[in-house]
Amino acid sequence: MKPAVHGVRAVEDWMAQHAQTVGWQPPSRRHAGRFDLGADSAHSAVLQVVDGEWHLQLDTAKGRSLPVLGPVDSPLEVFLDALMFAIYMRATAEVDRADRTASAELSHLLRQLADATDDARYGGRAALLLAGHAIKDGRRLEARSRIEDAIRLFAVARDLTAEENARTVLADLPRLMSSTEV
Repeated sequence: MKPAVHGVRAVEDWMAQHAQTVGWQPPSRRHAGRFDLGADSAHSAVLQVVDGEWHLQLDTAKGRSLPVLGPVDSPLEVFLDALMFAIYMRATAEVDRADRTASAELSHLLRQLADATDDARYGGRAALLLAGHAIKDGRRLEARSRIEDAIRLFAVARDLTAEENARTVLADLPRLMSSTEV
């Protein structure tokens, strides 16, 4: 079996086994699979294979992006890390937009992928993004819970810098919440 075919099959098999919780929809003639971001979502995240490389087509309020995730014959772990990084970057880029829906949807997707891969580092990043949404929406208890979750996950991942940054956000929560109150 060619390495590229093996790489595609490895991703398809992993998604079939682990990604039902993230709304994974199997390949079709037009794409290598897609993530369901919600029944009412105007946004999409679609995996594609283009010229022997994985691409993630993201259609959000910010427009379309097509980050390259790497060659299709990349090891599965490398592919999954690149996938989560691309989702994290787009969710972060959209968090300050007037319409934060795509950021929230991608943050939830990132958290589900992090849980499926047992990646505490990306789980912590997703938790902080979701805490940011809770802060902007004036939901203090949810924000605190998400930040505490991020601190725990960064500690598990042994990412001391991220853990300390999350602790700083938690300490600043009263000030952050007061800036959202009008």
